[in-house]
Formats: sequence, structure tokens, C-alpha cells
Amino acid sequence: MNITPEVRAFAMEQAGRRCECTGDNCRHHLRGARCKRGLRGDQWKVFWHSEDGGATRDNIEAWCLECFDNNFEAPRESVALLSLDIAGYARLIKEDEWMAVTLRAALHDAARRAAREQGGDVVLARADDDVLLKFPTSHEAVEAARGLCSSFKDIVSRLNLGVPKLRGAIHYGEVTPWRSGLIVGDAVQIATSIRDLAVQGQIVLTEPAAAPLDESVDLEPIETDPGKQLPAVGRIQALRIP
Repeated sequence: MNITPEVRAFAMEQAGRRCECTGDNCRHHLRGARCKRGLRGDQWKVFWHSEDGGATRDNIEAWCLECFDNNFEAPRESVALLSLDIAGYARLIKEDEWMAVTLRAALHDAARRAAREQGGDVVLARADDDVLLKFPTSHEAVEAARGLCSSFKDIVSRLNLGVPKLRGAIHYGEVTPWRSGLIVGDAVQIATSIRDLAVQGQIVLTEPAAAPLDESVDLEPIETDPGKQLPAVGRIQALRIP
């Protein structure tokens, strides 16, 4: 169906000159809220729900280019995701906020170094203690985990902050990158959710992440709560990090 000037004018008027996207891949409305970016000039597109539905109110929406790219044109890639946090951070920030903030900064610094050394990227370093890194393969993710934990331990030791332990998870799966550098997809949720299975000083790996690794990586099976609903990622194993 052709996008005529009349169709664009109709879509613009219906949208109130604001983006109407509520797609799951967009960072502005992950919880289902409407995007509402302003539509200006040619920086927006008409989205048809159905090619044969016509230019009707129920069949047409006006989307900004970023939403259109995120939902329809963004390439997908398979990566190894390393998700890490500081064990006991929620308790620590209540007891000693200064120490907790310092440890978080040390974690972010170690994450950037590990990503650089193993050819990966830091895709999330939030205002709390979460970091998420991506790598081409599980091998780089494992080496990054080892290097990151070692660097973190050295930093906090030099600052006389004791030796708090990290915990983490590695999962290999498909993601969709945003132009902003962030990524979305089920693999992200899996990596962050199974991290809760790890105890301090431990990295848990899903079966897709562990399968390509050789015998030099010493993995051990872990027991999971049969009543706990987990993603369908096969057998989960653990790597001990000093």
C-alpha cells in the first residue's frame, strides 16, 4: 500500500504529532508505555498493522525512526553475556553507603578493563551494582570473568575495603542491539535472572554457554530448587572464581 501525503497527514493527526509505538524493543517503553517522542519533518514513518487494512484508525500508526529501527530493522546477533553483581550489596549499602558506592565504582572500572582485554563491550553499568558485558564467544566471557574478579579484588584490597565477593552468570544467546549501544532480548533476561543462582565467588553458566568450553574450564554441577521456575537453558553449571 502506498504511503501518500494524505496517508501521512492522517497518521500524524491521529498520533497527535507524537510517536505511538509501544514495542517491546524500545528503551523508552519497556513496560508497555507509549513512546511519545515528537514527530518532526521526515524523521518518522507510518506503520501498517496490515497491508490490506487500509488507512483506518485501527490499522495505522506513526512511529519515530528510532522505534521503527528498534522493532523492524535492528540486526540480531548471537553473543555470550556476562552478568555480575556484588554479593550482599543490598545489605552493605544500608550499613555503609560510602563503602558500597566505592565498591560499585571498582566493579565498573574492572568491567571496562575486562571488556577491553577480551574484545567485548560493557552494555550495562547501572547506578546500582549490576554490570552486563557481551563477548563473541563463551571463551572470552569466561576469561573476562576471571580477569574482572581478579582486578576487582586487587582494587578493593588496595583501598583496604576487605575482599567482598562477586557473583555472576554467563549465557549464550541472541540479542538485538540498539543504536545507543544497549541490547535487548530474552538472552539478557536469562543472564540476569540465573545470576541469582550463584553464591559469592561463583559464576553459573547455562548449557549453551558451557557447551563450547574445553576441559581447561573446570565446571561443577549445581543443584537448583525444583520449585523455582527457571528459563529453559538446559543444565546449569558453576565456575569457582577465587
